[in-house]
Amino acid sequence: MKPVNPELTEEQAALFTRDRVLSHAGATLAPDDLPWSPAWGASPDWVMTVGVTGSDHKTVQSAVDAAIMAAVADGHGGLAELRLAEGQFDGLVYLPNVQIGDDALRFRITGAGQGRTVLTAAIDAEMPGPEYRARFAAQFAASPLPVRVLYEQIADLDKLSTANASVLRNEALGTCLQGLSIRNTYNCDRDAAAEGDAKNAQGQYLSGQHQAVALLSLGDGLAVRDVALYSFQDTLYLQSREGRITRSAFENCLIEGDVDFIFGQGTAHFQGCTIRSLGSRKAQSWATAPSTRMHVPYGFVFKECHFTHDGAGDVAGGQILLGRQWFEAVRATPYGTSPDPDYRVNLGPVSILSEGGNTISRQTLEAVGKCVLLNCRISSEYNPVAPWGPWCGGHWDRDGQYHPAPWHPRYRPVQSGLSDLRNHLNSWLQAQGETYAKVESPEPWLGCFQCHFER
Repeated sequence: MKPVNPELTEEQAALFTRDRVLSHAGATLAPDDLPWSPAWGASPDWVMTVGVTGSDHKTVQSAVDAAIMAAVADGHGGLAELRLAEGQFDGLVYLPNVQIGDDALRFRITGAGQGRTVLTAAIDAEMPGPEYRARFAAQFAASPLPVRVLYEQIADLDKLSTANASVLRNEALGTCLQGLSIRNTYNCDRDAAAEGDAKNAQGQYLSGQHQAVALLSLGDGLAVRDVALYSFQDTLYLQSREGRITRSAFENCLIEGDVDFIFGQGTAHFQGCTIRSLGSRKAQSWATAPSTRMHVPYGFVFKECHFTHDGAGDVAGGQILLGRQWFEAVRATPYGTSPDPDYRVNLGPVSILSEGGNTISRQTLEAVGKCVLLNCRISSEYNPVAPWGPWCGGHWDRDGQYHPAPWHPRYRPVQSGLSDLRNHLNSWLQAQGETYAKVESPEPWLGCFQCHFER
């Protein structure tokens, strides 16, 4: 058994140019070739100022609301520019998908710079719906219908979940963000989310479900430049609606966290960004957790980025990793060998582990996760021997020694491409009547090209 640490060939790396990665849009199984350029230089149809002396808008959401109402009043979509002053803006920001006829309302939000314009709120996945309503109802009280619908859907939940726990939620098409910071200030301290009593000096639980998103996007064509994103677990969530390809582009950004803090189904290109793992809570850290669908050509592509670490905690164990492939929604795995001789799992409509029978959906099975690094610098805290980890499995230390873990019903090993999936599941796939023999997947799922591990 050897660690999976694929090095891409020059020919393989050439498949991951920015234009190529971001050119596929639309339906997963029949994508359109749709080149995309962010609207950085486009003239706005409406301009809203926030926090500026004499401005009508003290909050970002009130400016978003005003832009929607202006577009509806004018009877057409277009570009709304929100110009944010220096300062801290507390509260959530929701950018809905607003279509007026055949035209979409797009947003361009610009601040005074990273650390100078800051959007902030404390919100987490385990927050009960009633608590969310009590804390945030006032800021959405006068919002137009598209925003109110988003708010009410979340407020009606028993518990928010990761998909509804973000400071900024973007569902709009063609959104541009520039020159600001987004910080989720949740301190990983919710008792109901904890697993065990252990805390660090900052009062943060060391384990548990502490997902708290800074930026969530499921709108196609998100462009982010000179923006800093801060949280711990699940900082940046790049979603795609099932059966669709959703694209994002990040330039000169800072993204930090400790567990799976760049994750999701989306296709994204990162250029010249700093990806910073934090060690104050966790001895084990994964920077990325893609759940790219098998039929989507590209997941996360990092070019000329710097993967670094804040130096806190125990970094000697070799468990600071570039990422792991999110086995999204898995409950019963077909991988590995269960200690239960009667354990079985079959393809089914849903993913479930139960006494009545275990099934895994095709949607879960095909959430393979894709992530490639090109010409990146990787700090010495990361494991150079095995920079990619399994889902719910053992780990390799920096000396190349494997430390196994008990088999887990959600286990999946590292898979660098379609051939790995076929090799691991050959017999099981045949028993299910599925071999993926006709699937074409020339792009590697994982790998590095000319990346430098610092010493």
